[in-house]
Amino acid sequence: MKKLALFLGSLLVVGTAVQAKEVVVAPVEVSKEVIVVAEPVVEEVVVAPVFKPTGYVGLQYKAYGETEGHGDKITRDANGAPASDDNQDTWNRGANNYSRLETTFGIQATENFKLEGRIRDYNNLERNDGNYKNSKNGTETRLRAYYQHNDWFTSRVQYRDEENDSQNLEYQARFTAYKNEGALLSKLLFAPKVYHSFPEDGGSDYMNTIGMDIEYAGNLPLGFTWDGTIYLNQNFYGQDFYKDVDLTTNTLTGRKDKEFVAEWEIYLYRNVALYSTDKYGIDFNFEGGYDPYVFGQYDKYTKNQTTGKISKSAKTTYSLYALLTLDAEYKVTENFAVNAGVGAEYRNWSNTAQDSASHWRWQPLAYVGMKTTF
Repeated sequence: MKKLALFLGSLLVVGTAVQAKEVVVAPVEVSKEVIVVAEPVVEEVVVAPVFKPTGYVGLQYKAYGETEGHGDKITRDANGAPASDDNQDTWNRGANNYSRLETTFGIQATENFKLEGRIRDYNNLERNDGNYKNSKNGTETRLRAYYQHNDWFTSRVQYRDEENDSQNLEYQARFTAYKNEGALLSKLLFAPKVYHSFPEDGGSDYMNTIGMDIEYAGNLPLGFTWDGTIYLNQNFYGQDFYKDVDLTTNTLTGRKDKEFVAEWEIYLYRNVALYSTDKYGIDFNFEGGYDPYVFGQYDKYTKNQTTGKISKSAKTTYSLYALLTLDAEYKVTENFAVNAGVGAEYRNWSNTAQDSASHWRWQPLAYVGMKTTF
């Protein structure tokens, strides 16, 4: 019995030990509270820039000398008329020995409205001894107002007072069809228009026009740029003109009061910077082209009522030129600069009819100017 009791006791001890070995203490879960701290939200207020009017004022004095060969005096007969064998000297070599004072200004008054102006005052510098002719005198004023309706449509109103005191008004609806800065064709603009010109005395020698201008510009290799305008004009005249002449009776025929006229301007430019610093700059400039090429519908004939001589204005004419200048500029302040230059222009000054354009001559020029911006 005693042995049985000891055996049972040992079994109990062993079982208890095994049970104690299988007990696993469960981990104690500790509750953690996550606190999220919200950062303050700062709202960025975008303030639209306040529009500030900007503009410019420019002033330039330019003097034109005698065209090549013009200094040869005209030989006259006893009656004061040019000698018949002196055609070279009597040839009209353009406007000679005159000056031009040009004032330009512009202001961007609002984000959509802009005003520009140009005043040219011409003064004769020639001797008035009958040996020189065709100098220029008078004042020409041009004012333009633009209103930009959106990115592609702008209205323009223009007023112009010509050298002979005739005046004209024009309205254009300007549509930008294409724009790509730096491309071969960088701008293409179509501008339907209405135009009215009237003489100084307000008489019947007026003209009404409906038509369209096509403006273009672009870039070429080697640093050249180009631009120009095509003018398509249907003109209605207050006074009739004659398109034919009857040589047997020496009378004018073919009375007309309207005509379609197309004009083509195209210009080529090249600027070469010879020297430049923050303050100084010396440039060589070239420009040239057709200024303009005119394609009229009719030749026009007029008759001198005193002499009975009939003269003709060709329906197709052109003036082709090249202008070379050497320009120096000094930047006085950030908004004020002065410049001066010399140059010469080569042009068919006299004959411009397409079938006889000739007599190409040089004319020297010099200028000084200033421009301020604000």
